[in-house]
Amino acid sequence: MLPQERQKQILTRLQSRGQVLVQDLVRELTVSEDTIRRDLKDLAQSGLLKKVHGGAVLLSSVPYSHRERLSLNREAKRKLANIAAELVQSNMLIFVDGATTTLELPAALEDLPLSKITFVTHSPVMAQRLSELGFAEIILLGGKLIKDLLITAGLDSIKQAEQFRPDLSIISAHGISVPAGATVESWEDALLKRAFVERSAETVVIAGQEKLGYEASHMVLPTEKISYLVTDASKSDCLGFQDKGVTVLHQVRPT
Repeated sequence: MLPQERQKQILTRLQSRGQVLVQDLVRELTVSEDTIRRDLKDLAQSGLLKKVHGGAVLLSSVPYSHRERLSLNREAKRKLANIAAELVQSNMLIFVDGATTTLELPAALEDLPLSKITFVTHSPVMAQRLSELGFAEIILLGGKLIKDLLITAGLDSIKQAEQFRPDLSIISAHGISVPAGATVESWEDALLKRAFVERSAETVVIAGQEKLGYEASHMVLPTEKISYLVTDASKSDCLGFQDKGVTVLHQVRPT
């Protein structure tokens, strides 16, 4: 069994049970303890679970702080952000979320020959990073601050979001699958993102390979509505998305 498939099975069990034990996974997946521990380490570095003694628990059970999430798998996030940056053009109106992968986007845009782009975001951290770009005009949505995500959300934020018609929305997701589309764990985050992507001409979803096949609690948009999927998953894992009309942009991880 390939590591990607095994890790998907681990996430499926974790989602169903709320926690998994190393010894149970060794028995059920018929692999060594070292293999399972490596898988759990990889998934933890991607922010998909929290390692605990003897196993792992759902991320929502023992959440990482925002600072911890920023440092997880950062080099891979930067490479994905570099690909997403290639879709940005001058004079666009763009919504960007506050996910830790998307937060690498301003640095990726820094040296590109761009002019006058208006960014709308619900992330104070994103707004601060975008403010360092000379060509960026920034609209920061107000509303209730979700402390563990460092984003604004709620009815006020959604009403503001409904006033915009972005040329491009760039978001990240906790999980993405062909049946479920792009999904996140926070329903407030999902509602706000949905308000933008439903009105956006095109939507970019950034998702690392570990997030493919995982289905979080709340849908942001169905697969058919995704314009671009930026991922480091293998091409074979993305065929189902291409069959639905999604353009897949790959960053191949070194083996």
